[in-house]
Amino acid sequence: MLAACNAGTRGDNVKPASANEASVSRAHSEATSGEPATTEPTVMVPMQAEADLTAAKGRKIEGHAKFFQEPDGVLVVLEVADAPPGNKGVSVHAHGDCSNVEKQSMGPHFAPKLEQHALPSEVPHHLGDLGNISVAGDGKGRLEVKVPTATLGADDSTSFLGRALVVHSGEDIGSGEQPAGNSGAPMACGIIHERGS
Repeated sequence: MLAACNAGTRGDNVKPASANEASVSRAHSEATSGEPATTEPTVMVPMQAEADLTAAKGRKIEGHAKFFQEPDGVLVVLEVADAPPGNKGVSVHAHGDCSNVEKQSMGPHFAPKLEQHALPSEVPHHLGDLGNISVAGDGKGRLEVKVPTATLGADDSTSFLGRALVVHSGEDIGSGEQPAGNSGAPMACGIIHERGS
């Protein structure tokens, strides 16, 4: 089995500043008049999430992804093993449902602003468009990509939490092919959940 993202990678060096569980805390301070002043609630989002990939029927692939909340977005670190070689499209899909990957129970690419599909280097693109992972001849591959504006907040409209990470069978060629870059059938799927939950 594939070990969860090897130690020593950039993702493992990210040091989250809060506990794993999302919580809401209310701070109180004293006003100069002596009367207590209550601030707005501060919502703490999970600093890390993960997804374990399950191969679609008839496919062969193992994979694990980590998601790190950073000030300017979410860092995604995906590693796969025992996969067919070549470039494979990777995307976050709208629904956290991998029960029927062949019939795409996970829904379309995650696009909260209804953008068209494209590669991450193209503007605009789906928030869930992560580009391609390059799989070598030994079946192993690694993708590291930062997704600006994405979050791991449970109630955020741009959150990856509770959605599905999908690896496709072919290369994502970007905006030239709608709606998914001609990246082929989904090969593996995993639900993105708070790390440790």
